[in-house]
Amino acid sequence: MPDVPVVRAEAYYLPPPPRRGQIPQDWSQIPGAELVYHWLNYRMGRRMPIPTEFVPDAAPVYARINQNRWIGDCPVCGNAAIISLNDPRFGCTECPRDWVELILPADPLAVEAEMLAIPQTYLRNWWADDDPSNPTVPPAEPVEGAPPK
Repeated sequence: MPDVPVVRAEAYYLPPPPRRGQIPQDWSQIPGAELVYHWLNYRMGRRMPIPTEFVPDAAPVYARINQNRWIGDCPVCGNAAIISLNDPRFGCTECPRDWVELILPADPLAVEAEMLAIPQTYLRNWWADDDPSNPTVPPAEPVEGAPPK
């Protein structure tokens, strides 16, 4: 069974196939974080403006892996999108929201290597330890009334 790489925006959000007699579209110069907007335009017919500013004082979004896809979750509406590891910005296509900083792991290739060791792609899930949404991090302080360790 071949290794299935963890999906990134550059591999998922692809241009439409060319129509007969037309030249294929080239999206290689589009920054990774903006690919989702172009993809929604052609794939779903949604005219989404690409953000131009960063949200001032916004909490960052942490990159995580969900079922073999690098994603970011919108803290406002809960929408998720496949993200780029080469462009650390996240903009929500549902809110719509301007850019917020995307926090990437220090060594994403090591995280991907760890995921490749899991043969079932639907079981490949990873959260950053610092992510406040990480469900696997134990509380830092003892919880009152909790059983002793």
